[in-house]
Amino acid sequence: MTGCPASMTDGAAKLLAGHLDDPDGDQPERSGVLREAYRRLVSRDPNEAWTTGQWMTERTGGSDVRETETVARRLTAEEVSQDVETGRDLDTHGMPLGPWRIDGFKWFSSATDSDMTLMLAQTDEGLSLFYTPTRRRSSKQKDAGELNGIRIQRLKDKLGTKSLPTAELELKGVRGWLIGQKGKGVKEIATVLNITRLYTAGGSAAGWGRGLAVCRAYTRVRKVRGALLQENRQHVRWMASETMKYWAAMHLTFFGIALQGTVEQDWESMVRNTKATNLIPRDSTKAATLLRLVTPVMKSVVSVNAVHGLRSCMECLGGVGYCENNEDGGLLNIAKIFRDTAVNPIWEGTVSVMAEDMVRVVTDKRLGGGKVVDTVFADWVKDILATCQFKFGEECVVVQQRLDALRAITSRLGKEELLWRGRELLEHVAVIVCSCLLMYDASSDGDGIAIEVASRWTRSKALQGTRISAKGTDWHRESAIDKRIFLGEATLLSKI
Repeated sequence: MTGCPASMTDGAAKLLAGHLDDPDGDQPERSGVLREAYRRLVSRDPNEAWTTGQWMTERTGGSDVRETETVARRLTAEEVSQDVETGRDLDTHGMPLGPWRIDGFKWFSSATDSDMTLMLAQTDEGLSLFYTPTRRRSSKQKDAGELNGIRIQRLKDKLGTKSLPTAELELKGVRGWLIGQKGKGVKEIATVLNITRLYTAGGSAAGWGRGLAVCRAYTRVRKVRGALLQENRQHVRWMASETMKYWAAMHLTFFGIALQGTVEQDWESMVRNTKATNLIPRDSTKAATLLRLVTPVMKSVVSVNAVHGLRSCMECLGGVGYCENNEDGGLLNIAKIFRDTAVNPIWEGTVSVMAEDMVRVVTDKRLGGGKVVDTVFADWVKDILATCQFKFGEECVVVQQRLDALRAITSRLGKEELLWRGRELLEHVAVIVCSCLLMYDASSDGDGIAIEVASRWTRSKALQGTRISAKGTDWHRESAIDKRIFLGEATLLSKI
């Protein structure tokens, strides 16, 4: 269960990196504290490395952070003096505690055992972001220290991720540092959310991939009615279909990661001289805008499809798949992977929240001149289709019709109706992007199975009424291809 704290640690490091040169202002010594925290967040030394939490959710609601009840205020000079006298003015690493006092309640706090946390709290100018260490020095417990005004009320009894402590926390006198400006907390924490959503998709795809790996191994050795399960054509056809869904999810996930890397670094160092030169926009603004559009789509679609995919993996194993198989280190325990992955469509924003976020991108006047679908997304799609047209003529028609439908919806409907159609928009963008990525990948090296996967998957997403020719009339040939897609058999198509 390292994905959750690792993602928040990565996101927090990126956030703090953007504030290392901020002046201390009315928070003396803050820059030194943030620099040391950043150093520990990115350290590879296990004796110095930190992990971080991200405490946002409260009893009033998870995604609606505007209802946050936790409050923060500046400490008085007398309160600061009292902490100095009692030896509670430093964290357990000897760094000064911040001049803000935070009081409230966090209902769902991930990575409760982390070294620090980022949390939202209300100030006199609105919701703001704070950095706080989780432990401080104490005159009573000089070696171990004590929690920094944090009281653990109870641990959550969750469906999965049981080895990762998630708790309800009472905050009373937590000392912290304001990050950025007062009232800009949501804007600040968005930096972390963009990273954690990438991790959510990556973790979901990883769990799904593990489930399929178990299914492949099981199919090769399981005997049914005297024959290996891999000879059951209906079974292999079904799992080939599941494998294609996984391929699409992996391409979507790593496209998001590639865009993030390009935005953080630059196109020349990340993309030039690779097969992605025609895939990743050279213009940094377009790349950032495309990433902003794709991130909520990727997070929601991959995490949901991974849960469905792992359910199919459990079914593939029959009763064995439903059991908690902890023998041999849990090698066959798909049930646990399923439970642990089931949180991802919820954590860091449900599908509905992601749909709303995507609509915000589509209607944002600052992005693509207020027409991001037409000026950024459609241009990217057209460039990819031009690259793939030779090998995927009819499939490109499928994608173009999807794009036309998306453009028609976003150009003529108001924001309220777009929100109502939010999940429909997510599906359109996901299908278009995944189809483009699968076809682009297959076109890059001409791999026969990649071409087949791209064609099958894209055709399966055709809108009703789309005219495409029938494919795969020889079911024996199609069955042999199923086997290669799922099991990776080296059967030559020329011999089928």
